[in-house]
Amino acid sequence: MTDDRKMLAAAWIALHHAKPGSSQYRENFWAFAALSVLCEENPERCWDLIEEIRNLDGSDIMLANLAAGPLEELLVRHGAAMIERVEQRAREDARYRRLLGAMWQNDIPVELWQRVKRVAGPSF
Repeated sequence: MTDDRKMLAAAWIALHHAKPGSSQYRENFWAFAALSVLCEENPERCWDLIEEIRNLDGSDIMLANLAAGPLEELLVRHGAAMIERVEQRAREDARYRRLLGAMWQNDIPVELWQRVKRVAGPSF
């Protein structure tokens, strides 16, 4: 993993463990914006960062924030290209199914959302 990727993953994790409005939150908010840009412009790198964050911190709070943030955004923007990868990961990994269980449909197309729900674990 490159140093930039390490730094982004660590900052994203720190942001989501910080109290909103705290100095730690403000110092790491850039990571939220950076990952959002990646979701739009570089879905492969976004996927890799979601996986890296999940591997570094698989806590429920991190899974919930990944589900309601970059993973949801990735599927809204690039769902057709990513859905088979999501389904495969869910078949292999119970924690990933848990992550999917925390997602909301948002603007994910209905047919893709149905595929997500078939492999997702229960909501938490």
